[in-house]
Amino acid sequence: MGKERAKRGVKNGIAWSKSIKTKLIVAMLLVAMVPLVIAVGISYYTSTEKAKMDAIDSLEWQTWYVEAAIAQVITTNQSAITSFADSPTVIAFMKGEEVDMNDLKAQMKSIDEFLDDGNVVVLTNDKGWMVLRDDDGKLVDISEREYWQQAMKGEFAVSNVITSQSTGVRSISMAAPVKDPDTGRILGTVHRNYNVNDFHTILEEESDEGFIVDRDGDLVAHSQYEITSEDQVMNFSSSPYMNSDAIEGTYRSTAVGYPTYVSFAKDTLSGFTVCVAIKESEIMAAARQSAYIVIGIGLVLLIIVAIISVILANGFTKPINAVNDSLSELADGKFKRISGFSKRKDEFGEIVKSSNTVIEKLDEIVGHIKQSASTVGNSSEELSDMANQISATTAGVSTAVQEIATGAVQQAEEIQQAAENVGKITDAVGGVQSSTDDMENLAARMKDASEASSKSLINLQDSSSEMTLKIEEIAKTIGATQKAVGDINERVEGISGIASQTNLLSLNASIEAARAGEAGKGFAVVAEEIRKLADDSENMAQEIRQVMDVLLSEAEQAVAAAEQVRQGNIEQQEALGETLSSVNGMLADIEETVEGVKSIADGASTCVASNDVVSDAMSSLSAISQQNAASSETTGASVQELSATVSNLADSATGLRDVAEQLNNEMSFFK
Repeated sequence: MGKERAKRGVKNGIAWSKSIKTKLIVAMLLVAMVPLVIAVGISYYTSTEKAKMDAIDSLEWQTWYVEAAIAQVITTNQSAITSFADSPTVIAFMKGEEVDMNDLKAQMKSIDEFLDDGNVVVLTNDKGWMVLRDDDGKLVDISEREYWQQAMKGEFAVSNVITSQSTGVRSISMAAPVKDPDTGRILGTVHRNYNVNDFHTILEEESDEGFIVDRDGDLVAHSQYEITSEDQVMNFSSSPYMNSDAIEGTYRSTAVGYPTYVSFAKDTLSGFTVCVAIKESEIMAAARQSAYIVIGIGLVLLIIVAIISVILANGFTKPINAVNDSLSELADGKFKRISGFSKRKDEFGEIVKSSNTVIEKLDEIVGHIKQSASTVGNSSEELSDMANQISATTAGVSTAVQEIATGAVQQAEEIQQAAENVGKITDAVGGVQSSTDDMENLAARMKDASEASSKSLINLQDSSSEMTLKIEEIAKTIGATQKAVGDINERVEGISGIASQTNLLSLNASIEAARAGEAGKGFAVVAEEIRKLADDSENMAQEIRQVMDVLLSEAEQAVAAAEQVRQGNIEQQEALGETLSSVNGMLADIEETVEGVKSIADGASTCVASNDVVSDAMSSLSAISQQNAASSETTGASVQELSATVSNLADSATGLRDVAEQLNNEMSFFK
């Protein structure tokens, strides 16, 4: 088990992805990364939106600036044309009055020189025919042209792009009505063309990508290139600003194949739309640059957080690994203190201190349990030896009691024979009394019978004395048994005390294991098993004590029975002594009868009296012998029961020794 645990190891047994260290590092990195990602996202979004809004604001300002430049051109032309149209000389000329033509043309030339764009002022009558040019150019009919028709309504008019058929120049015409101040009638118009390529110059100077669209949506000029009469002119009639009444605005467009932001402003005088565009990528470039800076700072912070995370993770996992190593050693039965981290002032320092305290306490408890288990084992072996010794002694007592019972039975038979002989003596004495003729023969038979009775009585007396000695030996043996039972009870009390101490140690171990929490759960099971073993030892000690109490009680009864048998034997010996004396006296009388016939009658009377005494003694002796035989049988049964009890005691001692050996084996797990 230890080798397998060593192979598994904390470092090798836990996958990198499931390690607390990895999880802590990942968690702290996530804690740093999530705000970083959010910050980068917010920064990117805000910088993008800010750049977009700034770009749009700049684009709108640029658009208005370009529109102002375009409007300035138109306004300047409007002022010059309108002033010329309101000139009295022009009005007089248009009325058909006589005017100084040189002065009129001088005014026209001064306007052209003021505007200095290469174009000329033209006067047109109310029929639509040109009537005067300062360049002596061709006079044509313009009555079909929109700007003339609008000017004839009394308004300043600006035309859409017109391509000259003769010169191929793309231009716009700006016309102002000539009014009679007296009648208010429109006398004609003053108009002047403007080359839209000059707008290209303005757009090129003021914007990277700007363009002008006329009222029909046709492209007037572009900042990036000039438009010739041969070019295919783009039409923007579907653009948002062509379908909106708004005079300004900004929108996102993909009309050119890539996303752009277009800001527009409408010139109220001409109705032209001035547009300035910027690529979305240019707007986003600044935002990306800001985001890259934030990301770079975030990556540096992330590296710092990673280093701090590794340091913190090591600070967390190293004491945990040390505690785990100590618990792994404890699982292998070894008590290994944690050498480091105990001086830390945080929770890990407290965990290490508590773990060391639990390990030291468990080491102390296991040492006590080992010592108690050894004591229980030694006591159980001594108890087993004493039980075997008592069993052997009980077997000897049982054999002796059997021999006593056999002797008592034999004694009863001999007494019965003596009683029969006494009966014969009685018959003989009666025959002596009835017939003196057979006295001599009868006396001889009486002598023989008396001698036989004397021998029987002597044998009976010897047997009774021997039985008394056996009973005394039995009493001594039973006394030794009582002493051994007392010693066993003292040992059982010792075992009970050891069991109580073991139970107390188990309770302390359970308390310490509970204090240890998850780390002490494994030892809590061991403490519970130790407590059960202590309870089993206590219960077995109680059973042994009960058996010893029964054995002690039966031993006391056996001693009492042996004492009764001994007293009966003493009485029997006294009766046998009296009977032997009587028989000896009867022998003397028989001898006297043999010597003299004269004293036969007196001897016969004496024999009759002695015979009565002997008969009574024989009856008493027979009863005592039967009582001795019954007591011997009772004692034998008690001794057999005592032997069975001692066998049970030996089995219990063996079981207690097995429990002690099992406890020692379990405690050997702890080194």
